[in-house]
Amino acid sequence: MHYRLIKENDIKPIFLLGKSYFALKSEYSWDRSVNSIRKYLKKSFGLGMVCCDKTGIVGFVLVEKNYSSQKPNVARLTYIFVDKKYRHQHIASVLLDSASEKLKRLGKTDMITDVYTKNTTSLDFFESNEFQIKEKRVILSRKIK
Repeated sequence: MHYRLIKENDIKPIFLLGKSYFALKSEYSWDRSVNSIRKYLKKSFGLGMVCCDKTGIVGFVLVEKNYSSQKPNVARLTYIFVDKKYRHQHIASVLLDSASEKLKRLGKTDMITDVYTKNTTSLDFFESNEFQIKEKRVILSRKIK
């Protein structure tokens, strides 16, 4: 396995690998596209890293460098994903640590992410990688009449 920054020709394989997770079937999910992944190639916007084996990309992480103008030292982890066949090999943890090292060199001090409460696998992963639940948030909606 080797880890590296994403390149232009990684966009489609990343999209295909994580396609089912970019827009989870929920009433208010965000629709991610190949073009939205391409933003992570721009150094001013984000950071993307992949893990590859002989066959191609088996995992990736996508991070927005600037979460908020009010919090310039905070980055936002948008996606981290590893092919099911390669899970439990610490690939996601290595991707996360590698991205964190690069972000630290850019002056970032914190990384945030959000997870659906029913996604206990992700919650367990993040907590095992030193993320802490800071607040619980509820998404509310109302029909416009």
